[in-house]
Amino acid sequence: MNGQKSKKNLKFTTLAWGFAIMLLAIVILINVAVSFFDIKLDMTTNHMYTMSDTSKDYLKNLNKDVDIYLLMELEDMKNQKDSGDIREFITLIEDYDSFEHITLHDIDPNENPDILNELNPDNYLNLKEGDIVVKCGDVSKKIPASDMYYYDGEYDSSGNFTATSKIFYGENIITGAVKAVVDEFRPSVYFLAGHGEKTIEDNFTTFTKSLKNNNYEAKELDLTSAVSVPEDAAIIIEAAPQVDISADEKKKLDDYLDKGGNLSLLMSPLNTETDFENLLDIMHEYCIGMDYDIVYETDTSRHLSNNKYQITAELVDINSTNENTGANYDITGLNTSTQSNKDLTDLTSQLIKDTANLAVYLPESRTFFEYNGANYNSLNICPLMQTSDTAKVEAYGGTKHRESDKEISAINMNSTFWLSAYSEDPTRNNSKIVVMPNAEFIDDSAEVEAYATVPFMLYINTIDWMAGSDIDMGIPEKIQTLDYMTLETESDTNFMIGIIVSAPVIVALAGIIIWLKRRNS
Repeated sequence: MNGQKSKKNLKFTTLAWGFAIMLLAIVILINVAVSFFDIKLDMTTNHMYTMSDTSKDYLKNLNKDVDIYLLMELEDMKNQKDSGDIREFITLIEDYDSFEHITLHDIDPNENPDILNELNPDNYLNLKEGDIVVKCGDVSKKIPASDMYYYDGEYDSSGNFTATSKIFYGENIITGAVKAVVDEFRPSVYFLAGHGEKTIEDNFTTFTKSLKNNNYEAKELDLTSAVSVPEDAAIIIEAAPQVDISADEKKKLDDYLDKGGNLSLLMSPLNTETDFENLLDIMHEYCIGMDYDIVYETDTSRHLSNNKYQITAELVDINSTNENTGANYDITGLNTSTQSNKDLTDLTSQLIKDTANLAVYLPESRTFFEYNGANYNSLNICPLMQTSDTAKVEAYGGTKHRESDKEISAINMNSTFWLSAYSEDPTRNNSKIVVMPNAEFIDDSAEVEAYATVPFMLYINTIDWMAGSDIDMGIPEKIQTLDYMTLETESDTNFMIGIIVSAPVIVALAGIIIWLKRRNS
């Protein structure tokens, strides 16, 4: 009887080992085949790693050659410790290269300065590691690395961020950029005329060249003769007006803003008794006020030599002024921006990092403030630049001043003054306005070009935000929920480590005991 049991056990043992060896061989063969033939199988429920049919259909029918420049080497990305966190991007960017008219170039910007200069000859694009440039012929478009992902989550009392979900926007953005450069899509930026403003031809040739490099078309608009704001207007710029707009022009601008239009006001200080009542009425609709003043510095180290009105300013970091509820991450792993519960858009934090060694110089400037209007709570208002706490203001032009003793007081700022801000109105189709303290920082003047680099770059950021040349392909974002566990104490941590380590050991021991019992039965 024992001999029969032995033979039976031997038979089952041989069979079990045979199946195990066969299964191992199959797994090895499948892995070799997948590796050799570069086979990919996306098992995720929302196809996180699969290009959409929208992109595939569009890219298959391309009849123009498009180059995609990734300013980081793919192999370096794959070898990063946290490469799994950007697997969606890595998989997708390689898929683009598989189409006939798409060529992917992954380059290290530090080792290939010539290509970088070719893509960005005047350095207006402010390219950095991880960014993408999509190019077709003479038309190119920059995609910031920070646009790829958004991580939703929360911050603890120490400021540490814990992500609860990851959202990948990359495919819609990249395919949209391909379509934008292929179609030579250039939103129109109109400069208002007829009020003594600075002009494109005489003052803004450098700035309009930068606009062109960023895929915008610069035009002039005289609203006194136009029936309405042109349909193709992505943004209206009012640069250093000498007189106010008329009531009729204000109505045309209001109609445009009601449809989701964008207005940028570059209000240089003007030492006349001109009151900009109609322009101020528009600002007040967005709860932003403007003072008839000029800023000066009391600290000699914060202004240019012998001119206290040529001041240094500070970019306002949204991270330090608002409660954080989420974070954008670029594909290099840097936390680049945050978003408050008022849905503020971060236009400064990355610029602060990129220009850490540059002073923020401004020509003669005026100040702005939050205006407590009836619709204040429905708006998204955010300062962009402010003075130092050693700056003062004095009355300058106009006839209506907010005065406290001899100096004008700013609202909602402690010891500093707002120099620039934006306001967005979700109730008016997300129309936006941006106010700047002067127009001279984008002037062709050689003196200004030399020291107003940071305000210039900030202003380009506002243009991209307000009138961005993005094409929405309707490709949905891909959301991945991230599970996490909060351990309050050291004992909780040790307990969880014990469970994680001991669980597989217990399972293994149970298997061995069962095998021994069956072997001896």
